[in-house]
Amino acid sequence: MPGSRDLRFDSLRGLMLVFMTVNHLPTELRTVTDGSIGLFSSAEGFVFLSGILAGYVYIRRLWKGGEAGLKAAAVKRTKTIYAWHIASFLGCLVVVQATEKVLGFCSQNSPQLFYSNPFLALGLGLTLLHQPGLLDLLPMYCVFVMLLPYVLPALEAGRRKWVLAASVGLWAVGQVCPAIDGAPIYPVHLGTFNLFAWQLLFVVGMVIGHARARSDSNLVPVRPWLIAGALGVVVFSFGIRHYQWQTPWADAFFGISLNKPNLGLLRLADFGCVAYLVAVIGGQAPALLTWRPLAYLGQASIAVVAAQSVLVMFLLEFPALFETFWSRTAIVASTIAFLFASAALYHRHQRLAKAGIVVSIDSRQPSTPALDRAA
Repeated sequence: MPGSRDLRFDSLRGLMLVFMTVNHLPTELRTVTDGSIGLFSSAEGFVFLSGILAGYVYIRRLWKGGEAGLKAAAVKRTKTIYAWHIASFLGCLVVVQATEKVLGFCSQNSPQLFYSNPFLALGLGLTLLHQPGLLDLLPMYCVFVMLLPYVLPALEAGRRKWVLAASVGLWAVGQVCPAIDGAPIYPVHLGTFNLFAWQLLFVVGMVIGHARARSDSNLVPVRPWLIAGALGVVVFSFGIRHYQWQTPWADAFFGISLNKPNLGLLRLADFGCVAYLVAVIGGQAPALLTWRPLAYLGQASIAVVAAQSVLVMFLLEFPALFETFWSRTAIVASTIAFLFASAALYHRHQRLAKAGIVVSIDSRQPSTPALDRAA
């Protein structure tokens, strides 16, 4: 029904959150969560799903309030994501500083600037000019949300092919541009994600979300030859990842095609084929992609990303926590429980904000709060 939540998307995004969190911890479970089915990570899935939901949600802002209303909604959402990012950045900075003051040292996993020059780190962090590991996903999301006022009107005007062509062109530019040497510009650090490349996932997601909002029919073409081709790519990628299958390409091209920061060609193709197969399954058997606990997590995705960044930064300060199998297992279980606790606090805060009892960091127009949170 128009305006209702699709728990398949929430469930998948919740699953990506769990996988991303586990991937940041040195545990055996990473063999399941990090590239277990191919050459890509859960970050690709999170960005792609976020694009789908953004396209599906914010096209209604365009229909309701025109381009001005869409721009206002995008700016508001960007401010919200930025606020959560700064909250997590400050939390991580406090964790590193507190560890150093109490123990007299910091883990090598800590961002160097956080303990060598915390005031400079704070200044650069507030301007998004310092995005160390764990703290580079939400700034990228801010940039992508600001694409909404430009992409969605073009899609609504029937320029889908032009939008996709421009997005693919930017991705191609990201493949040929030389890598940036971060040493000369340190302490400026703009994160590990190449925005020119990763925008492709978000834009394609927006295109799908827009088309989904425009049509009640199943948008996924179910063709035997498409399924067979996608399965072939997935099996080949699985063999490369887990069994070191030989490839017909030169090593140099092979390395470039697997590059994560630039979203290499083979990595992108594998993700696209898996996404297509998941969409086929979700269209034929929706219940298989729906699990309410994960959907509950996915509905609070931005807050959960921020909270897990601080927790993981804290845990990585103490390598002794990961010395034994049982301690690593306990840490992973506790961390996943923390994700759900964070989601519960977020949902409770949203209910109180809706009732006017507290002021929410995710303040919204009251007309479609569920839809806004979905994006």
